[in-house]
Amino acid sequence: MNRLSKSMRQKWQDQGYLHLKNVISKDEAAGYLDAANEVIEGYEAENPKVRKGGVYTIIQTLFRTDGIDGLMDHPNLFGIILDLMGPYLQIMGSQIYVRYPSEGKRNLSGWHTDAGRSLAQIRVAPDSLPLNFKIQFFLTDIPEENHANFCLVPRSHHRPVPEGSLSRNETPPGGFQLIAEVGDCAIFPNTLWHAVAPNHSDIVRRSITFRYGQMWCRPYDYEKCPEDVLARMTTRQRRLMGDLGECYTATDYFKPKDQIEVIMDGLDFECPNI
Repeated sequence: MNRLSKSMRQKWQDQGYLHLKNVISKDEAAGYLDAANEVIEGYEAENPKVRKGGVYTIIQTLFRTDGIDGLMDHPNLFGIILDLMGPYLQIMGSQIYVRYPSEGKRNLSGWHTDAGRSLAQIRVAPDSLPLNFKIQFFLTDIPEENHANFCLVPRSHHRPVPEGSLSRNETPPGGFQLIAEVGDCAIFPNTLWHAVAPNHSDIVRRSITFRYGQMWCRPYDYEKCPEDVLARMTTRQRRLMGDLGECYTATDYFKPKDQIEVIMDGLDFECPNI
């Protein structure tokens, strides 16, 4: 199981993001893309107008398919997640991003931070455990700029968004477009300034994103995971979706008695950040 190296931690603290190459194999990524495409096909059939806009997000993806469950605690990544977040964590949301080809120079998504003004005004110390972060799994190649690239500004997680917000299309100093391959992933905290570039390619850019957070935080795109979704998952995956069993109190989200045993079950390293 991969772990967070000293250089990776330094980059996370200083730059505010990690770009991990070949986290999942091309064949495995193709399976996740098939699952995503099945969800996309059904979603577009139910919401035909979304194609007109060309850019949309499907939330609660884990509620819509079991085909991406393997990404929740993937062995190539989960050790890094624990090293960054610690063991008292929960998946706060799951999303599919769909970015159709576009014309013009307008960013498909303007520069922003995640989770609204409430979290935009809170920045933890560089060596602190994060409140939440996203992991974006790239399922289509992004070989050059203006292919609906994930755009980011390194070190921006250390400072607030300027008053009056950010210009949609003017890249802030130091910002750039990430070049990525199928099987790569990007990890970044909610406070990092980011955007989505125009898509001048001839493909639809698709990716899957999970948001992880401290388990005492509220989930982002659901309140309680449905039992029929939990039923298909492993014990650890159920816990990652906030399931504490039948006899629990709200306090248990701050200090669940069996959290370490559940999260670390079957892993061959000591629990980080207890």
